[in-house]
Amino acid sequence: MTSNNEPQEPTGRPDSTGESVTGVPTQRPTSLDRLDVLVGRWEMEATFGPGRFGPGTPAITNRAGLTTFEWLQGKFFLIQRFVVDHPTAPSGIAIIGPGEKPETWSQHYYDSRGVARVYHLSLADGVLRIWREAPGFWQRYTGVLSGDGATIKGAWEGSADGHDWEHDFGLTYIKVG
Repeated sequence: MTSNNEPQEPTGRPDSTGESVTGVPTQRPTSLDRLDVLVGRWEMEATFGPGRFGPGTPAITNRAGLTTFEWLQGKFFLIQRFVVDHPTAPSGIAIIGPGEKPETWSQHYYDSRGVARVYHLSLADGVLRIWREAPGFWQRYTGVLSGDGATIKGAWEGSADGHDWEHDFGLTYIKVG
């Protein structure tokens, strides 16, 4: 016990998962470094096919939002904030951190509609994948990072059963600044 009132760093021996017995990681997973490519401000460009907003409506491509990625102090978690200017699309926040499987991460997603979901995320060979396996409402995003790291061009898909997938909408991120 110390005589000052400052919080003390927990101590303890590491267990088989790399955490101390107090639950505090003993080291930062180096795989998190791969997410550095996302850090910054990105404009979002959404593309919807013809008929998406009713019979006879045209295809629409619109830059209507901004996403920022920044590390929480300690760099164990990447914070994503997104603001969308269109009234039917949600704004929100997501927290990305180590996942259950090596080389994957978990994304805890919360939006302005009151939706909360947990996704999985991977980033390998310039391909960003985000997916959710939920009976009745499976989702996945696949985006390709440009060689210069300035764009991520991809699309969201949905499935009722995880086998038959349908295009939902295109989503491209364009780095700003």
